[in-house]
Amino acid sequence: MALETCIAFLLADSYDAEDFLYFKKNATRRKARMKLKTKQSDNLKREEEREVFNTVLQSLTISEFKSHFQLTPTQTEELVRLLAPCKWTAIRQEGWTVWHAVLATLWALSTQESYHSVANRFHITESLICDQLDEFCIIITSNLANEIHWPQGEEAEMSVLGFFSTVGLPDTLCVAGTCFIPIEKPTDVPDPEVYRDAEGLYSIKLMAFCNHKGRFTYVTAEHPSNWHNSRVLLATEIGKALQEDPVALLHGKHIIGDSTFPLSEHFLTPFPDYGTVGQKKVCYNQKVQSSLAVVQGSIHNLRSRFQRLRCLQKQSICQTSLAVKACCILYNMFLETNNVPVDCMEDDITPEPFHELPYGHSGSLGGISKRQDIAALLGRTTKKRK
Repeated sequence: MALETCIAFLLADSYDAEDFLYFKKNATRRKARMKLKTKQSDNLKREEEREVFNTVLQSLTISEFKSHFQLTPTQTEELVRLLAPCKWTAIRQEGWTVWHAVLATLWALSTQESYHSVANRFHITESLICDQLDEFCIIITSNLANEIHWPQGEEAEMSVLGFFSTVGLPDTLCVAGTCFIPIEKPTDVPDPEVYRDAEGLYSIKLMAFCNHKGRFTYVTAEHPSNWHNSRVLLATEIGKALQEDPVALLHGKHIIGDSTFPLSEHFLTPFPDYGTVGQKKVCYNQKVQSSLAVVQGSIHNLRSRFQRLRCLQKQSICQTSLAVKACCILYNMFLETNNVPVDCMEDDITPEPFHELPYGHSGSLGGISKRQDIAALLGRTTKKRK
């Protein structure tokens, strides 16, 4: 419009007022026609690009589809069906559907590609990818929260039998493990420096509980990574339930964790190894390590399949926590069609054993007694097999 005004001004001496109005009116019409033509051209180009993408998508095998989006085509279609009724305020681009939004977000979560690169791949803006990812995580955690649930009834018994048959530890309901999730300096907490580690980087701690199949039964990802595992546990719903009413939570069963957790009748840990551990205790510790490999493997596979967790680039603890939980929900869905082998978790810094902390202790009397009884039982079982 500025250019047209300048031209009209320059020609004002050559044309009278009536001619000027006529020129201006025609110029406005020409601009409107050119704008419409440009918009139609852009829309056509975008539709052609998406048509090419859809054609490529349809040519993928199930295995190739899963490698890119982690879920099967059937699971993805069901996910779209479940999420379609939800309000997607981030989907504001013409021709952009829930189907495209889900695929783009699954791709973004599964790779460490820059947001700019993902946006180019799906022919949308970088800001839309970022907004859409946040909204996807909110919708997933709100509508599919039950994908992560504490085992009860028959499901609990199946987990106990699973651990006993594969590892050999009786009455084990779940196993617990942790890892770090890097973040940007958070802006939604009173003291962001609490989340800075010794290397000057910011991160939060993911604490996860798994059943015998490696399925997440409880996750939390909001506490500073430099908090000791025992402190994080006390701040979780599971930790509070263990303090207030462990019977209602476990029904006589127990959880297995490493030596960074406090030993109790309801939460068993390995025997401290000072070089004088007897054969029975060694056998017990080996079985504890085998059970912990289940949760360590799930955490490792979670970060391998949803690589965005390594570079979320979020400055919000809330948004990061939602993204982690959304990935855990998707991982549980992934496990429904996959038997994932146990892999070793990538090395994170292991906190000090709980019993070596200034405020630590060797465990409750009930925990000490129960651990010794199980070790003795394992010793007798080993002798019988020989």
